Amino acid sequence: MIVVNQIGYKLDAQKIAYVFNSKAVEKDFCIKDKSGNSVFTGRLSEPVEDDANKIPVCRADFSGFSQKGEFQLCTADSASVFFKIEDGVFEDFYFSTLNYFYLSRCGQEIQDGAFSHPACHTSPAKVYGTGSTKNVLGGWHDAGDYGRYVVAGTKTIMDLLLAYEAAPSYKEFDILDEVRFELEWLLQMQRDDGAVFHKISCWHFCAFINPQDEKDEIVLAPVSTAATADFAGCLGFAYKFFKDSDSEFAEKLLCAARKAQDYLDFHDDELYTNPCEITTGGYGDWNVKDERYFALCALFDVTGEKKYLKAALKIRKIQKELPLNPEEPWKRPWGEMFGWGCVAGYGTEILLKNQSVKSDKKIYDELKKSIIERADSLCKNAAESSFGSCIKKYFWGCNGHMADEAHLLLLAYDLTGKKDYYSAAKMQFDYLCGCNQLDFCFITGFGANSPKNPHHRPSGATGKVMPGMLVGGPSEGLHDHVAKEYLQGKAPACCYIDMQGSYSTNEVAIYWNSPFVYLASRVAIS
Repeated sequence: MIVVNQIGYKLDAQKIAYVFNSKAVEKDFCIKDKSGNSVFTGRLSEPVEDDANKIPVCRADFSGFSQKGEFQLCTADSASVFFKIEDGVFEDFYFSTLNYFYLSRCGQEIQDGAFSHPACHTSPAKVYGTGSTKNVLGGWHDAGDYGRYVVAGTKTIMDLLLAYEAAPSYKEFDILDEVRFELEWLLQMQRDDGAVFHKISCWHFCAFINPQDEKDEIVLAPVSTAATADFAGCLGFAYKFFKDSDSEFAEKLLCAARKAQDYLDFHDDELYTNPCEITTGGYGDWNVKDERYFALCALFDVTGEKKYLKAALKIRKIQKELPLNPEEPWKRPWGEMFGWGCVAGYGTEILLKNQSVKSDKKIYDELKKSIIERADSLCKNAAESSFGSCIKKYFWGCNGHMADEAHLLLLAYDLTGKKDYYSAAKMQFDYLCGCNQLDFCFITGFGANSPKNPHHRPSGATGKVMPGMLVGGPSEGLHDHVAKEYLQGKAPACCYIDMQGSYSTNEVAIYWNSPFVYLASRVAIS
């Protein structure tokens, strides 16, 4: 079998395909055009086999071929699907990954073909634990459900703003307008004292119905440190993107961010767990020091006030010196990461781009070193992986995590100019678009083989698949009944099934799409 990026390749881009389960003795490959003419030849690499895939795989590097057209990669006994090589090959694809956010808007009439619907979830929300209600409109539906979660939304905004920054010439979709829609919702989630409600949803998940048909009572969950700190960091960071076009709105963001930080300064950590009556997504976090760090970094960057930098670096130093508990190795005290549950990477990236920090060699070098060390580890993983994946464990949401890790690789590339980091990031993009053992493009609506049955309520209710959504991907833990029934004994990287009931492998989420958008903005659009 031969697998390729099913969307295609840009003319001068790195182009790698993967060959496996081949019985051919010859180690040559060729590129054929639509007429069957051989237009390029190359030699396969030596096979690589990893624990996640459990098969030997050869790489076919045809980066030297830059002819525009539609082609097929062939060996003596196999042929890939046809793929395109052209500079505009990702335009429609990129638009759909962004338009997914518009289609996920809550509280507003949507006009877009099969996914058109009147305004949904417009009734006042009950404030949990009180007798009061609050009007909260807007925000994006989070994932396969219709909840709206602060820690998910803020991480998503960060990725989209960075994507906007990476490809400022892209004008087919108004990223800032989309981000503003989420920011307007976030402002409503702040309490008068500065704290931020963790989420807003119904008490329980609904059936696979359209958003306007979910009529159950809406509830505002209690405040949390994670939500409040992410809110402060995100709104502080967003300030600079709006200060020139709408200074009044930008000041509103900064004022709210400061207010949230003031609350954090005088309150101990408030860790979130769902009250027993609420069963929608919890998004709990055992350690919120990285959220506090992110908030302080963003506020230092936008205000220049050294008190924020001093507090951020103090948190960083304390956390990095904490020992790892061998009985709970997943509870790392610190990590330069970009997931909703660990946002330290955003804070560090902000500092590394700050001119004041750049002028302080000691601080800058330590921050840079931490990124490069992780990037080197990820590059090593990619080199040792059958399909160039930089992750070794395949868990719930690993596709989004892979895109987050590519973010770190791209940051390392920006800091050093070392092409190996960019190359490894591009491999993650290719993997998600089809260069995997499943020969599967994990983005709905694109590629020769893509999800047809995502765990996504609007898609289930309409009977049509919303395009441009990245599904969660393989999860070796087999967390749902469908996975348990169909995926027992599979290699970790093959523990995926395209069935609606498999929420642990086939759900979608705004915070998985957003790092993929950022990755695409860097390797496919800019």
